[in-house]
Amino acid sequence: MIMLSLMTFATSMAQDDIVLSCPDDNHPHAIDLGLPSGTKWACCNVGADNPEAYGGYYTWGETEDKNYYNWNTYIYCDGGWETCLDLGSDIAGTQYDVAHVKWGGSWVMPSLDQFCELLNNCSCISSSVNGVSGGIYTGPNGGTIFLPFAGYREDESHHYGNFCQYWSSTLFPSGLRYAYVLFSYGKANHISQDDRCIGHTVRPVISTTTNINLSVISSDKSSQAIYSLYGMKVADNMEQAGNLPPGIYIVNGKKMVVK
Repeated sequence: MIMLSLMTFATSMAQDDIVLSCPDDNHPHAIDLGLPSGTKWACCNVGADNPEAYGGYYTWGETEDKNYYNWNTYIYCDGGWETCLDLGSDIAGTQYDVAHVKWGGSWVMPSLDQFCELLNNCSCISSSVNGVSGGIYTGPNGGTIFLPFAGYREDESHHYGNFCQYWSSTLFPSGLRYAYVLFSYGKANHISQDDRCIGHTVRPVISTTTNINLSVISSDKSSQAIYSLYGMKVADNMEQAGNLPPGIYIVNGKKMVVK
């Protein structure tokens, strides 16, 4: 059963006291917070090159940011929420997942359950990094990530500074209008939902259920197995690629497109 979470931030901490878990400046990193599921969280947002940068703003299911955010510009409807297309109840790892499309590998958008796990197992403080306000999440093992208060984008406006809303990969179950978001406004954070046409930031995860476990790499094409994006072997070698349905696959740790 999914439990929607509410967590109050502790008193703000001075920036000099903050130690993030990034080992170097070559972002992104997969940060182990010691969560029960083994899920690792990225150190920065999609479109960002450091933990405090806001990154891109994406509607739910679109993989490019833009200048105007409303139902008229949302490509998965016909001018209004009543005409929203059904992209599935969870878009993680699909062509609609901006984290997976942009970063590849095992990176995906976090699900509702993964957001709940983050809130239920991590302590949170409101703080700043390099002058950018946000929340520091510290896991059971002491690992830390920083979620900047990147706000959101609607129409031509950019609302930011003291809150953030991060997309999940999970569709809100009542109709097709909404998807779940992590909402934080500095004093507390909780799970909410928002219109799919609004521009929000995305913080990717690597989950133990979506890791791609490839066989030993070989230079012999006849022995190079083909895997789905979820790590399932779908063919023993490249000679069988012609029998696969159209889609994206993994061979030797690289993407292969079958048309």
